[in-house]
Amino acid sequence: MREEARRIDERIEATLRIPDVQPTAIVVIAHALPTHGGTMRTPIMAAIARACAEQGWYALRFNFRGVGASAGEWSGGRYEVDDLAAAVDYARDLAPGLPLGLVGYSFGAFQVLAFLERGGTADAVALVGVGTKDVTFAPRTLPRIPDGTFIVAAENDQFGTAAELRAAVPHARIATVSAVDHFFVGKRDEVGQLVADELARVLPVPSHLP
Repeated sequence: MREEARRIDERIEATLRIPDVQPTAIVVIAHALPTHGGTMRTPIMAAIARACAEQGWYALRFNFRGVGASAGEWSGGRYEVDDLAAAVDYARDLAPGLPLGLVGYSFGAFQVLAFLERGGTADAVALVGVGTKDVTFAPRTLPRIPDGTFIVAAENDQFGTAAELRAAVPHARIATVSAVDHFFVGKRDEVGQLVADELARVLPVPSHLP
């Protein structure tokens, strides 16, 4: 597989991972909170993109406004959903006719939920690290999470353990990664595989993978 730098709407920095086979889907991946080190290039984002490309899909990561080489300023979550929407539009133009998956990690997961709430669509969705507490560790009110949403949760997440998330969102499908906190250190490849396996329930996988 290979990686190519991309620019979305002449303002959003992005990178596209291209599989070694003819792609059968495209996946857009949204990163964690920029004020706490979240970018499209963190190890967990790379692990998710790699796992998706290994399934035979394009994997499109991007930086929210004001992050890396993306233009604009961080808006505290007010307008970042517009960046996600632009990335989705770009993905659909890049791969017309192919099914689209959406993945969000931490802050990115909340942006995916906001995108869906305002009428955005995707063929498959997987979320990672949905916290029941904010960055001050205060309880937070979760947005609407559609029934059956797949969420990868860290057993010891400091922003809400897997057990706490399961209690808060009993209608979600939660996969627990054991013995890690919110950053999944040492088990990021496991996270990537869980995400790819979930998306593969809907997105087509080439029969001739190498």
